[in-house]
Amino acid sequence: GMIAADSVVRLAPGVRMQQDAARGGWVLLGPERMLVLDDIAQLVISRLAGQSAGELVAALAVEFDAPVEVIGADVLALLNTLADKGFVRYG
Repeated sequence: GMIAADSVVRLAPGVRMQQDAARGGWVLLGPERMLVLDDIAQLVISRLAGQSAGELVAALAVEFDAPVEVIGADVLALLNTLADKGFVRYG
């Protein structure tokens, strides 16, 4: 499966994002797994709730004054990677 612009993406059950004091950054924690997040990933994940991937991309493109195509490619690649690893679900 692939996440598309109209997919609504959510953290999978049992997965949460939290600050990691030791690393000074953010991590995604799930059952038996952990992923260290960079700033962009943290931003994207923090805004997943209740909007489609396309809506999220559009908002980020405005905020960062960047082309929707560029932001969209990066965000969809990130979300698909997270889905493949079991950190997010989409519908």
